[in-house]
Amino acid sequence: MRINEISGKNLLPEENSGKRSGKVEDKKDKIEISGEARELYEAKRMEKIEEIRKKIDAGFYDSDSVIDEVVEKIYKLLKLNS
Repeated sequence: MRINEISGKNLLPEENSGKRSGKVEDKKDKIEISGEARELYEAKRMEKIEEIRKKIDAGFYDSDSVIDEVVEKIYKLLKLNS
């Protein structure tokens, strides 16, 4: 399939008006995270840490299948980076 051209209106307003809306350096994005979102994140994080601690105590990470999986992933990473 070959596309020769796209017809229709320009979707970007600055292209339509011939003007630029300002320098990119002048515009900065800003992110604000609410206190509630931070609390939820921290609660989930602590939940995950507790889950991992329980698995360590139960010996989950000492099993041959888990060790084999970790070795395989390390091997793949090393192979990709060489």
